[in-house]
Amino acid sequence: MPTTPYSEMEAAQALTKVIGSSSWIAVAFAHGYLAMLKGMSDEEAARITYSAGAPSFRGSREFIQQSRTLGFLKQLTPREKIGSAENPITKLFPATVTEQRFLELLDDLHDDRPSLDYVDDRESGQHTLTDFILLENGLELPVNIKNAGTRFERAQELVHLAPDDCIPIPAYKAYAAIEKVPNLLYAVSIDYNLVSNLNTLLPKILNQEETIVWELLSSYTGSRVRKAEDEFIFNTVRRHWSSFKQIIQNNPFHVISARKAIRILQDKPQRTPGLGLRAWGTGASAEVNVHISVQEDTTPWSVVSERIKEKGIIDIIGAVNRKRMAEIYDPEI
Repeated sequence: MPTTPYSEMEAAQALTKVIGSSSWIAVAFAHGYLAMLKGMSDEEAARITYSAGAPSFRGSREFIQQSRTLGFLKQLTPREKIGSAENPITKLFPATVTEQRFLELLDDLHDDRPSLDYVDDRESGQHTLTDFILLENGLELPVNIKNAGTRFERAQELVHLAPDDCIPIPAYKAYAAIEKVPNLLYAVSIDYNLVSNLNTLLPKILNQEETIVWELLSSYTGSRVRKAEDEFIFNTVRRHWSSFKQIIQNNPFHVISARKAIRILQDKPQRTPGLGLRAWGTGASAEVNVHISVQEDTTPWSVVSERIKEKGIIDIIGAVNRKRMAEIYDPEI
């Protein structure tokens, strides 16, 4: 483990101040470790550790006892930094920033149509298929927000779409959506500069304690670490939103339903490497995606929101569930 630029006490203090209500085991250990440093007995410090979310009182007692010789950080579980996990916190910022942009659009929509309300489903911490749910007259219109941050350079060759006209929708998530939340909309923002802009901004705006927590989350894992990541990302974006707004581009959101994405998969399997063509070795093998044409397949959020203002979410739900008669092959053999 590399030498850290902060002390163990500073690490524990940063965790308790920045994400002190998190149920991540490292935060529970931090509460107990600080209690021990203040002179509390092992039993008292263990009780605080357990109350803060450690899985067992026996484990809390062992942690406090070992802390007197090992310290705090050596008892945390190092994160295996492999592939996409190399920098998990940075990876989560683009999604949350994009969601925050959309949240402002929902507030504007609510102002224009007071009968419309919404629920921020991200707050549930369940990592469901939805980010926001629009509510009106007993109806629900779920929305999943996506940032398309990487251009598919071989799109023309592999899925017959221009790279700048191509966005991916994970096929398994779209299938899950039409089973569980069949009215789901994807609202996709294309911003290929967002990640680099955030990497430049974040070191400038985070205070010392936030920087320490960021490094700890990037270096260690443990039970309920995902909830700690969520809490850190959400709070940081909200706290520094004025700074984030200065560097993000207000690119439009493009809307497509999960139903339409699956229809495209069925009608145009060549849009899905691994189904319509061999995927392995093509650079499109990481995940089975349906590739969508922005121009042909999506509807601008501005158009969707205008329809909601005029007719309510029932109009969009009807559009998502539109049907037509068609003859299809039904082989007996």
